[in-house]
Amino acid sequence: MSNLLAGKKSVPQKPNEEMPNKIRVIFADDEQPARDKLAHQLSLIADIEVLGFATTGKEAVELINELEPDLVLLDIQMPEISGMELLSLLDYKPLIIFTTAYDQFAIQAFEQSSTDYLLKPFPLGRLKDAIDKAKTQFLASLQDSEDQKPQHNQRYQLNNAAPLKRLVSKNGERMTILSPSNLYFIKSAQGNCLAWDGKENHYLSEKLDSLEQTLTPVDFVRIHRSYLINIDKIKEIQRWFNGKLMVIMADENKTELSTSRAGADKLKLLLGL
Repeated sequence: MSNLLAGKKSVPQKPNEEMPNKIRVIFADDEQPARDKLAHQLSLIADIEVLGFATTGKEAVELINELEPDLVLLDIQMPEISGMELLSLLDYKPLIIFTTAYDQFAIQAFEQSSTDYLLKPFPLGRLKDAIDKAKTQFLASLQDSEDQKPQHNQRYQLNNAAPLKRLVSKNGERMTILSPSNLYFIKSAQGNCLAWDGKENHYLSEKLDSLEQTLTPVDFVRIHRSYLINIDKIKEIQRWFNGKLMVIMADENKTELSTSRAGADKLKLLLGL
């Protein structure tokens, strides 16, 4: 564990495809002794891969969104952003085990659907029980995802909604009619949606979740929490770290968009990769 403790996070690793049951872990704690102890305890537990650690709530958000771990061991009281507050800032929701010296947050923690709540100082056996519980949930979610996957020869669709033939972008008194087939991607930014046509962005009043439902039948796919892309406008796809893909669009800028791991799986299914 010495190389891990040398910095806030380790170099991103590609997932081990030969060991699908291995659970990928990040931990966050602002106290050095607590981090050292937890790192040592984790090194004694089989079938987990520690990707790195964070020392503040802000670092934790950045690290979790970047590496997309399966499980996060999360201290509650940390500088900048608390463990409770940072959950709403994540691009996706990993399994969470809260680790804290305070018992008054327990109810709030379970309201956040956390897997477990460990009171410091906790022994190795208690930590192992919590991680075993997380492994069970993790494997169950993998099985559910496998059961729900469409066949490779079927078109991936979220619903049976009729394809949306046009979008309207309003800018003051000006309204622009957009054809979805001419758009490269739509991105969510600070609660708004912007549609990129290769030359300029167009503001859309709809939310990305709503657009995902209506645009999926016309060759759009959600590759990330923030991006809905037109698969007919893809120029190139490259393998990225941690099971993600880098999608290069066919616009003049050759815009690069990174998928989430779930988005990568979805795109692979669509394209038969």
